[in-house]
Amino acid sequence: MALVLVLLCLAPPASENVRSVRIEAAAPERLAHYLEILPGQPLDPEAVRRAVERLHATGEFADVVVRAERGPEGVDVVFDTRPAPLLVDLVVEGDPVLSRKDLSRVTRLRPGEPLWPARLERAGRQAALALAGRGYLEAGVAAEAVPVTGGARARFQVRAGPRARVRSVRVEVVDDHAAPPLNDLVSPGPGRPYRREHADRAAERMRRRLVEAGRWRAAVSVRERYDPAAGAIDLTFEVSATPFVQLELAGGPVPGGLRRAVEQIVREGGAKDDAREAAAERLETALRRRGHRDVAVGHRFEPRDWGEALVYEVRPGPAATVASVRIVGELPEAVVLETREGEPLQESALQGDARVLARALEEGGHPDARVEVDVPEGGGALPVVFGLDPGPLTRVRDVVVTGLPGDVSPAELPLRAGGPYRVRDLAAARDALLAASRNAGYLHAEVRPVLAFSEDRTAVEVRLEVEAGRRTDVARVVVAGLRRTRDVVVRRELALEEGGPLGLQRLLESQRRLSALGLFERVSLGEVDPERPGERDVVVSLREAPVTTLAYGVGYAERDLFRASVELTRRNLFGMDRTLSTFARGSFRGTRFLLSFREPYLFGYKRELFATGYWEEEDRATFDFNRLGALLQTAGSLTRRWSVIGRLLFQKTRVYNIEIPIEELDRQFRNYTVSGPSASVVYDTRDDPLEPNEGRFLGADLQLSLSALGGDGFVKGFFQSASYQRLSGRATLALSARLGLGRTLGSGEPLGLPFPERFFAGGDYGPRGFPLDEAGPLVEGTNGELFPTGGNALVLGGAELRVDLGRRLSLGTFLDTGNVFTLVRDIDLGDLRYSTGLGVRYRTPLGPIRVDWGYKLNRRPGESASRFHFTIGHAF
Repeated sequence: MALVLVLLCLAPPASENVRSVRIEAAAPERLAHYLEILPGQPLDPEAVRRAVERLHATGEFADVVVRAERGPEGVDVVFDTRPAPLLVDLVVEGDPVLSRKDLSRVTRLRPGEPLWPARLERAGRQAALALAGRGYLEAGVAAEAVPVTGGARARFQVRAGPRARVRSVRVEVVDDHAAPPLNDLVSPGPGRPYRREHADRAAERMRRRLVEAGRWRAAVSVRERYDPAAGAIDLTFEVSATPFVQLELAGGPVPGGLRRAVEQIVREGGAKDDAREAAAERLETALRRRGHRDVAVGHRFEPRDWGEALVYEVRPGPAATVASVRIVGELPEAVVLETREGEPLQESALQGDARVLARALEEGGHPDARVEVDVPEGGGALPVVFGLDPGPLTRVRDVVVTGLPGDVSPAELPLRAGGPYRVRDLAAARDALLAASRNAGYLHAEVRPVLAFSEDRTAVEVRLEVEAGRRTDVARVVVAGLRRTRDVVVRRELALEEGGPLGLQRLLESQRRLSALGLFERVSLGEVDPERPGERDVVVSLREAPVTTLAYGVGYAERDLFRASVELTRRNLFGMDRTLSTFARGSFRGTRFLLSFREPYLFGYKRELFATGYWEEEDRATFDFNRLGALLQTAGSLTRRWSVIGRLLFQKTRVYNIEIPIEELDRQFRNYTVSGPSASVVYDTRDDPLEPNEGRFLGADLQLSLSALGGDGFVKGFFQSASYQRLSGRATLALSARLGLGRTLGSGEPLGLPFPERFFAGGDYGPRGFPLDEAGPLVEGTNGELFPTGGNALVLGGAELRVDLGRRLSLGTFLDTGNVFTLVRDIDLGDLRYSTGLGVRYRTPLGPIRVDWGYKLNRRPGESASRFHFTIGHAF
């Protein structure tokens, strides 16, 4: 790649001005932003150089030639660009042994990538190595860029040569030790094409068999002899069988589990020096944890009639336990020590506890604190004494910051006048000033703390001297690597502003935002001419990701039974980060089709708008229904934890196959329309939405359907709260409360909500112990069976204790309560239903697979006593 800068007038007179500036390239108006040369101003060679650097940094040009043509009215500056050879597609010529798909995978060439000569040469070598691995040992691949419309085509000329085949294979033992049979592991066999990775895998299988046979130090190497005339490989597996090795432990007793662990370390490490040392350290560590403070472990090989013995000589010394723990001196706060009475005495625990005590004193304002540990020598039950020497209590008399630029605003410093002096606070204050300065563009800022202690060290004056240096600003932001995405999409995500300060935090935040878009496989930000003082250009280098994605999934729920879904998404429509997706889900009890369009910036603000059309049908126990609707939705974050969602819904629903007598229904609610706004407010502090162990979740949803907008009049709200608290390392307590309220609007309207809008309870999401939807009002159907009718009000609560068993398994025990009431005025907390039970969960990336058994605590006549539930996901 060449970069050419030619100025026909290298130094025009200072009185001559620029008459015009022209860029000879596609879309010159987009590139004009990178120029600082303006008509009517003197021609500045330094500005021309910077402009060429920026154009080159876009990655769009192979050469940039600048012509400065002098005339009577000034200088005409022309930037003549030669487009870079951007990859359009791949073509393979020559021997048909490598497909385009294989070539793309091996070379990792991506559409839009510049095909510079060095990159093509590397891609050719990668392709040739791939062919050699397949047996084409004489393969050669030449790559070149061929200009085509819109870029360049990478043409690979493949000369494979003969494919080497295995003529003979033999296993040769190169030392004097007998080896078990290995011929059955040979690969590739005679007559087969030679593939080096197959031979390497066969050698490793042989080595493992030898190790399993007790030859821990065995080694197997592959020797190949190539006959070019015959295109044949004579393959030899050279085996160093080595003597049989067995582990022996001498000295003190060693538990069987520890012996097996040591043997595994040595065996898997081939009994090499580092493996033997690691095994010795494992022995020493384990024995020290048992209180053997003076343990020593040595190892050696000793010959035996059957081979070699790897002997570990263990000298544990006497075992010591903690008879008592005493702290001499006063602590500003209570601490928890690792050294405890009745447990083995460990030197590492003693030293760690001494550091904990010293830190506690330092946190209380004693910077000169010391801790002495006194323990008698020998074994047995020994007393432990921690002697505290806190030194004087030091308070901060004053804190002064000097040299801080006026445009730097650090966070509140942890050091305060009158408070205790802590080294940790001093370091935090220094780091806060340093980060604030560098984020404000003072890249070379330094902060030097100066301390002035009083004579008795009870007071200290702290002066933080800031040497900011010169501020560095962003001159221009150059965006490179875009093919489909528009420049504005990238620039609106940047935390950097041209003319504003260049700060590290701004760079990191810009990279985070661009990565979060999901449009790019690679995002990197760098500087042009990083040593340039005062101002620098920032290059945003991007590699675009595929725009079409296909996702699918399967699941199970008690309502739907088994279900499957597929989603096709087209991202980055029109290069503006817009998304169009189609979704389909089918199950034994319903289907759903959805078409959604996403606009990431609504009215020029960073707020997503979703426009969705959908059709769905569902089979319920009491009725079936289908829906056709359209939805507009937008969301925003009030704080980091609080978010709000607004919707406008229009939906037509048809209800059919009703199983209860028709006189129980108002006819107008068999088919109904929902038209109106809805809103949701969410507060979420959970540590993991799929498997929460800490935090809270609060949600409130309100749906309004208005006759003035063409819908049936009703209002419905649903409120839920859940909290999660870890009780120990393995147990979590989850609590939940849910409340649903609804009513119809307008005089003369029936009191009950339309069937599909009513609340139902019972099943895998509670109360468990009840069949699906049957914790609530039941009506005798046309066939004499009882069917749930749901209601306008829902009350649910639950508590669940989850205990992690490890290996993805956990147990749960729960207590659920709740009921559904026909109308809001019918709510009676004395009529709640209760169930308890046990469950097993298996964690998966999609959420826990859950099996619960629920038992009714206030069973009514004719009801079953219990119920099993199987689903994916927690109940709350």
